[in-house]
Amino acid sequence: EGNFPGTFVTGSLEDLLFTFQEEGVSGEHPANTGGFYAGGSLSSDPFSGDTYAMALNGGDFAFSATGDLTYDFPSHTLHGTLETLTLGGGLNDGDGTVADDFITFDFTSPLEGDLADGRENAVHDVIWGLMNGSVEGWDSSTSVSQGGLLAELGDAILDDTIPASVTGVSTSEFDFALAA
Repeated sequence: EGNFPGTFVTGSLEDLLFTFQEEGVSGEHPANTGGFYAGGSLSSDPFSGDTYAMALNGGDFAFSATGDLTYDFPSHTLHGTLETLTLGGGLNDGDGTVADDFITFDFTSPLEGDLADGRENAVHDVIWGLMNGSVEGWDSSTSVSQGGLLAELGDAILDDTIPASVTGVSTSEFDFALAA
């Protein structure tokens, strides 16, 4: 289902994410096609849940973020904690999981985003970037990106020491040291 980087053969995790971004994602955040989920089903609260999931490009690209996530409508800020992040294609109906997962990041120390930090908080920056098809975050008229997912993964990308499991690609080139 997903539009995954089939041309990716070797390289760093950073290369993989950029290839995925270039081949799997296009455009800017459309009308909101995402939603909050709680306990494995669509949340009764449209502004919070244990999962936020969204599909872009007609479902070719999707992500699912889990943790304790809340959207503050007055400030248009997503905040809370981000524990796992899965990238892939398509969403499974009703539960907010990615149908054809490509890579999952399991943050051993969850990312935290405080509402008081506004749209520059880490959780908002990562998710807002992905909503706009970018692993590098996304600048808008009301916020300046801190670097998105790539910045949060930090120096560990350069050393290929990202805590992640990879599905959908050959992992022979990836011997991830599962440490944060």
